[in-house]
Amino acid sequence: MTPRCAALVLLVVALAASACESSSTATTSTTTTSIDDSTTTTAAGRVTLGVNGTAFLQEGDRGAYVAALQFYLVCTGHAEPAPDATVTVDGSFGPITGDAVAWYQAELRRIPTGDPDEETFLSLARDCSDERSITFPDGEVATEVAGSVGPGDDEVFSFDGARGQILRLTLVEGEVAIMVLGPDGTEIETTADENFIEAELAGAITYAIRVSSSTDTSYLIHAAARSPNVVASEFGPMLLEAGGLGVEEIGGDEINTVAVISLLLGSAWDDTGWLSEEEGCTGSNRHVTWLIQADDPPGTDHPAFLVVDFTNTGGLPYFSQYSYRSADLGTLDPIASGLATEEGISLGSTLAEFADAYDDPDFFDTVRGLARFSGDDMVVGIAISGTAADPDPDASKVWYISAGADGCPDF
Repeated sequence: MTPRCAALVLLVVALAASACESSSTATTSTTTTSIDDSTTTTAAGRVTLGVNGTAFLQEGDRGAYVAALQFYLVCTGHAEPAPDATVTVDGSFGPITGDAVAWYQAELRRIPTGDPDEETFLSLARDCSDERSITFPDGEVATEVAGSVGPGDDEVFSFDGARGQILRLTLVEGEVAIMVLGPDGTEIETTADENFIEAELAGAITYAIRVSSSTDTSYLIHAAARSPNVVASEFGPMLLEAGGLGVEEIGGDEINTVAVISLLLGSAWDDTGWLSEEEGCTGSNRHVTWLIQADDPPGTDHPAFLVVDFTNTGGLPYFSQYSYRSADLGTLDPIASGLATEEGISLGSTLAEFADAYDDPDFFDTVRGLARFSGDDMVVGIAISGTAADPDPDASKVWYISAGADGCPDF
């Protein structure tokens, strides 16, 4: 990247008129053929600039590290590298962020490329003492935060928790210690497993998350919150598809299907075993249910549960159908929407979102709001607000998604 002249002016303006602007003052004649890229010549003499290391971040990058860089630039007074150009903490590395980095590099007597190496990132972090916060994007229950800590220079994030909420903090990169503190500074008891900790929050209050390390290090943390009655799973490769669940295809082996799903979601909540005399069913059938979110207090109106069906008509038992259902959309935790179609449609998705992904549904059962989609190989159930002929696209929400057929009536 070409060094930004505007940033370089900040370094040499006290020494001489800027070479980036025309001036009526007499110019100084210099010979530049023997001067390397790290030397700037001014009327007062030469200023040798330090060489940067490999770029840690650069223009076009996005994400938590960029957001941290922008936070540090604002915190250290480098938010406005030029008139009417202000750094925004949005996680997107654009030219204004680059100009602000170049300004800071010039102050460090380094070549103002605008692309910070990790040493520049660490230096910015050491110069900033402001507290940060962890917030989730609207409608989401997970985010990432990044930064830099060192000996005696911890970083503290505030987090507004909800009563009974479980906060999981997973260390993705770096070697740091993570603590969750109450409003009075008392450490909250956590459970730990390898690279993450979980804390059950006791009230709707502001907590502090402290990140520390005995060495200078950059870090990346994945933060997620869920209700205590929601399966602590990110569902991995599971998808709601016409041909199966991503990890197993319809028609697959019964034992393997149960084992693979249990590996991701834990043990099944209910298993009917093989039933041979179910009314209206063909052959023998087995129905296995995994709770994704249980109702509280426990009952039968679960906000999210996955039912996987198996059929035996005289040959080998096979995976024949699945359905992802909600009996209480009103208390559905957003984390349950992690089990979704490839287009991102899941329990709680609005009719407008469904129509945007698959076009308007053609209901074959207006009482339950059932419609076929995805090549007519899948069924969606939408809790209709208004009428089937004129539903409210934002208030009507998905309560059921299924594929396959096990020879038993679904409703």
